[in-house]
Amino acid sequence: MSETMRIGAIDVMPVVDGRAMLPATEAFAGTTDEQWAPHRQFLTDDGRIELALGGFLVRSGDHVVLVDTGVGRVQGLFDGGRLLDSLAAYGVAPTDVTDVVFTHLHFDHVGWATQRGEIVFPNATYRCDERDWAHFVGPDPGATKKLSPLEGRLATWSASVPLLPGIDTMVAPGHTPGSTIIVLSSGADRAMLLGDVVHCPVELVDDEWAGLGDVDPTLAKRTRNALARELEGDEVPVAAAHFPGLQFGRLLAANGKRAWVV
Repeated sequence: MSETMRIGAIDVMPVVDGRAMLPATEAFAGTTDEQWAPHRQFLTDDGRIELALGGFLVRSGDHVVLVDTGVGRVQGLFDGGRLLDSLAAYGVAPTDVTDVVFTHLHFDHVGWATQRGEIVFPNATYRCDERDWAHFVGPDPGATKKLSPLEGRLATWSASVPLLPGIDTMVAPGHTPGSTIIVLSSGADRAMLLGDVVHCPVELVDDEWAGLGDVDPTLAKRTRNALARELEGDEVPVAAAHFPGLQFGRLLAANGKRAWVV
């Protein structure tokens, strides 16, 4: 796993559940090998893209926070099942987690919310945007089965708000109605967990790049491009739920272009 990122007094650690490996031109449907040629840094030697599956452990004050919970015990194209072992490697048991924060409610972010109808993190408050809850729980049978056991432990937000000490929400709709960026701040330091606003850094480097699985592609693109403009040259470290190794990086500006560095 990648090293711990320290944001002032806040520690952020990647919690790997698994990964998916896809040909880049299939993951980003409609793209070509020629379009990927300037962006080979984001691909494996055989032209595939690695999509990490998992979340982030955030220690802030007395709070032990898990941001997203991976895909769960599944095998196949999405290969998960390691999240609890990854937490244990940090000395964290499911009962230690005080808060579970969902950037959104797609299946590959809520996999360990429950297992076989039982809540996995029994002492945690589960938190998400109320618009995602309304969009998925009820209308989507799979999400309803997975998430409805959480209702008695659920807290929602509906705007960009302070959530926990050093942890704020930034609404970022488009990928889903309640898609959210998690902003971490301590003293003068700041970082962002982007959820699925971005799946691969190439989407920050090039404004014309499309996203993956967006409920509202036009709004998602507008949100993503506004984020890129905010991050460009700002030196704020950011990570997203599918970046390889759940690794942080920065978006730099040089010669009228953007560059991604880790």
